[in-house]
Amino acid sequence: MNNDKPDDDSMSQTASQVPLYRGSKKHKNRPTSDRKGTLCPEWTHTTSEGSFHTDPFAHKWSDTEALRLFLESDTLPGVERRYATAKGIAFEAKPTNDGTWHGYPVPWEAVPEEIVARWIDNQKVTRRQIKRHWRKEKDDLKWALGEDIE
Repeated sequence: MNNDKPDDDSMSQTASQVPLYRGSKKHKNRPTSDRKGTLCPEWTHTTSEGSFHTDPFAHKWSDTEALRLFLESDTLPGVERRYATAKGIAFEAKPTNDGTWHGYPVPWEAVPEEIVARWIDNQKVTRRQIKRHWRKEKDDLKWALGEDIE
C-alpha cells in the first residue's frame, strides 16, 4: 500500500512522491473522438469546484476521490498496475505515455486474488459486492455508472 501523499496541489513529481495522476477522456461519459473504455462514476471526479468537464489536464485532480483512491491503491511486486476499491467497485490504474497515471473501473475478476483476499480481510469490500461486479461484458462500458453500493 502506498501512503506517500503529494506536498501540494501542483503534485509535482519528486522521488519521494507518487507519480502524477490524471484522468483520461476515454473513461468519461463525455463526447470524445477517442475509443471509449469503462466509464468512471461521476463521484470519482467531482471537486469542490464541480464535476469533470472535458479537459483532463485542466481538471483539479488533487481534489478528487480518484486521486484518493490512487494514493491508497495496492499493487504487487513486478506488476505495473495499481488497484483500489470504493462503494463495491474495483478500480485499476496504469501508467500513461506521458508519465502520469489514470484509473478506471474494472470487474473484480481483473484484480489479483491476493489483493482481493487482503481487502476482504480488511473489510474494504464484501463478497456480495465482489459477486455483483465479478465479470462484465466487454461492450458494457457503463456498468459502474450510478453505482452506490453499501
